[in-house]
Amino acid sequence: MAMYTHSIHSANEPHPFDPPHDVMKMLKREINELRAAFQAEQQQRAVEVQQLRQEVQMLKDQLQKESHERKTICHQTVQDLTQVRSDQIKSLEEMKVSFASSLHQLNQLLQDEMRDRRAEGSLRDTRESTEKSERQSENAAMKDDIGKHKQVFFGARDDIYQKISNITHDVEMIVTALTKVSVAKGQLDKTSLHCWKYFSGQGALSTSGGN
Repeated sequence: MAMYTHSIHSANEPHPFDPPHDVMKMLKREINELRAAFQAEQQQRAVEVQQLRQEVQMLKDQLQKESHERKTICHQTVQDLTQVRSDQIKSLEEMKVSFASSLHQLNQLLQDEMRDRRAEGSLRDTRESTEKSERQSENAAMKDDIGKHKQVFFGARDDIYQKISNITHDVEMIVTALTKVSVAKGQLDKTSLHCWKYFSGQGALSTSGGN
């Protein structure tokens, strides 16, 4: 009868392995939760990395497109500048030829006029002086016209050079922005994840729910 009572009392007592079993169940549950959290954060990081890659690719495409457009504009600008320069040089050469021809004709007329004036006397001398003064005025006017054409040519050239410099500066700013994006992408590391410390042994698991 005493042995039977002892058996019933032993059956009602808690098993000595129950507390460790509960702790192991709690640890297993926490590990599963940490794994789920790690997988969720890993997926989130993967999505963010994919978004960054897409943004970088988009920026690369935009840069390539804009670079192509800038190159086309630069090429067209150089062609326009070359054409303008060629036209200005051609116009200047034509003006030089015209000026030389006019000067030669003027000189010939002056020589003829001087010869005639010497033959005709004082009246012809007066007319020659007047003709010479008029020719000198025309000569000065032609020189002024040539100077104005030169000013227009050099002004257009300086404006085109300034536009090319501005385009080069814009391309350098875009390249700098892409470099910053690449640096930000390189700073993403698995060690920055909150749950990585638990799996690398750098932190302890929380067991506050076991009390």
